Amino acid sequence: MPRRKLPPQTPWTNSPDDVEAAFYEALSSGNLDALMALWSEEDEICCIHPGGQRLDGQAAIREGFAQLFVNGGLQINAEVQHRWHSMTSAAHSVVERVPLDVDGQPQWGFVLATNLFVQTAAGWRIVLHHASPGAPQAPLAAMAPTDVLH
Repeated sequence: MPRRKLPPQTPWTNSPDDVEAAFYEALSSGNLDALMALWSEEDEICCIHPGGQRLDGQAAIREGFAQLFVNGGLQINAEVQHRWHSMTSAAHSVVERVPLDVDGQPQWGFVLATNLFVQTAAGWRIVLHHASPGAPQAPLAAMAPTDVLH
């Protein structure tokens, strides 16, 4: 299967932080094309939504987000808890706050996410977004080293 031509490097692909900010903006606006432009062209990309199945490859990930966008964009307040960067890859541990309506009362739901990025010829791209249901927690920076299990 022929690969589509990579878009030229743009300002939002200059760093993993830029790509992550553009990712959450695309989620907020429900812009599927902008969201998918942030993903690597490699076949090994993966996305796991909270409580969902593993989505492998561009087509499955696109369809998964298209289903999430049926009613518009997603209101997500993402806070990076930990960043690890090297010359060609980066990992971010994120807490996503999502507004919920529970019995007519507004509340926050919490999602724990890991976003992985790689440096490509076209700039930084997402290779993994793994999100799981979570609970509010103290920022990792505030924890003592003995509080971290692994």
